Amino acid sequence: MSLRKEGLRNLSWWWKELDSATKLPFSRDRLVECYFWILEVYFEPKYLWARQILTKLISMTFVIDDIYDAYGTLEELKHFTEAIERFGN
Repeated sequence: MSLRKEGLRNLSWWWKELDSATKLPFSRDRLVECYFWILEVYFEPKYLWARQILTKLISMTFVIDDIYDAYGTLEELKHFTEAIERFGN
């Protein structure tokens, strides 16, 4: 199995373990798309780890975007934004 397929297989396992389809049914499942975006930048086999980390980061960014766009109420989003800002400090 090629490193790229193995990387995508590992990421798919991680995504399934998150159980986002059940826990976050409103969020988009764009893991493969994110992986191919990163693969265009880090295409060499030695960047397997970087591809996996960046794919996870972008996938979670999509989930946060979906929380803002499709799920949260204004009051919930205010609290969520405050929590994210505290995390960053």
